[in-house]
Amino acid sequence: MKLTPRSSKTLRERTVSTTLSCGLPAILLPKPGLNKKIAIVATRYGSVDLEFRIDGRDVKTPPGIAHFLEHQLFKKESGTDLIIEFGRFGASSNAFTEYCTTAYYFTCSERFFENLRLLLRLAFVPYWHPDYVAKEKLIIEQELRMYEDSPDYQVYRNLMAGLYQVHPVRIDVGGTVEDIRRIDAALLEDCYKVFYNPANMVLILAGDLDPRETFAIAEGAIPPTPRGGEIRRFWPKEPPGAKKAMTWTESVVSRPKLLLGFKDLDLDGRDILARDLQMSVLLDLVFGRASRFYNRHYETGLIDDGFSASYNSDLPYGFSLIGGETDEPERLAEEVLKEIARARKERLKKRDVERAKRKRLGRYLRAFDTPDGAAFLLLGSMQKNVDLFEVPKAISRLRPGEIEERLRHHFDDRNYAISVVAPKKPGAG
Repeated sequence: MKLTPRSSKTLRERTVSTTLSCGLPAILLPKPGLNKKIAIVATRYGSVDLEFRIDGRDVKTPPGIAHFLEHQLFKKESGTDLIIEFGRFGASSNAFTEYCTTAYYFTCSERFFENLRLLLRLAFVPYWHPDYVAKEKLIIEQELRMYEDSPDYQVYRNLMAGLYQVHPVRIDVGGTVEDIRRIDAALLEDCYKVFYNPANMVLILAGDLDPRETFAIAEGAIPPTPRGGEIRRFWPKEPPGAKKAMTWTESVVSRPKLLLGFKDLDLDGRDILARDLQMSVLLDLVFGRASRFYNRHYETGLIDDGFSASYNSDLPYGFSLIGGETDEPERLAEEVLKEIARARKERLKKRDVERAKRKRLGRYLRAFDTPDGAAFLLLGSMQKNVDLFEVPKAISRLRPGEIEERLRHHFDDRNYAISVVAPKKPGAG
């Protein structure tokens, strides 16, 4: 087994990587002296992967299937939910499905290798009994209905459905109840064979671990697994303009929630790191807690400390989210748009950009303080084909001019939408 070590003087961190015989890339970030350990196995498969070509076949699947697979893989032939098994080994385990990634992980202090074997069994030994699938449908349907009662979910879901016209990022990760009812064991198995191909996956480990020993145990824990063919994914080209510029919903909330979003178009996957960093610095300068906007409107009570601005992206999409709770959602939306218009006309000050860069670098460095923080940072980098050790250099290279250009390109007046969830009016059902 060939091991490839790398190190970063800036981060004072090192990694050791290899590729297991089944084709699974594995990377370990040693954390000597720390008791906590983590392992993550993830596949490059998420809720937006609804149309793809494999072995010359074009396939179209219903929304929610990636999330359904996340649930189903915890169920095994023994009838035991593997979350219970992790608990018996003293580990905390969980999983998540995002737009482009599904990941399974555990953290523990002891019995790491027993938990690692269990994690790899979870990912590579599926079980598709129709009765288990039918039972899981009911659980997922209940989960989806529960989310529908969440105001935070409502305001986000309505925004994405209004912001995007055709791109599947507009569809909820879990799909709808109707989507889930279209999924059966055969379809789950077909999608599993396509996307849970070791070459489309990654194993990430962090903690006080010996790389050679850890990789050898991982190698022995994975059953013979056929390598799948090349996957070609199809995402529809998103046109300019929002499908619905404004969505106003009444719900059981004590105070209105506002979310305003801008979408990126004509994305180039090769510059995703620069795009992410530019947006991070930009949003901090315009709407961060040290910004003129935040301080002025916090003092007047228009916003509170729950107000935030963030950027979410991957290879096929990118969008910003701005908002929070407010007594005056329409006024807050107006003030956000006015601030963007003001920022587009002014030049950024170099000292402000340098301050925001230092803040961004500090947040990045702090993520390495814990094994789980480092592991999830590494996962995000690998899924976006970003070199973890190049991020500090990329931050240092940011210049005011390119951030200003990014501001003008991203905050396009055609490409935004607003979502509000407000308290129900008295007497409303």
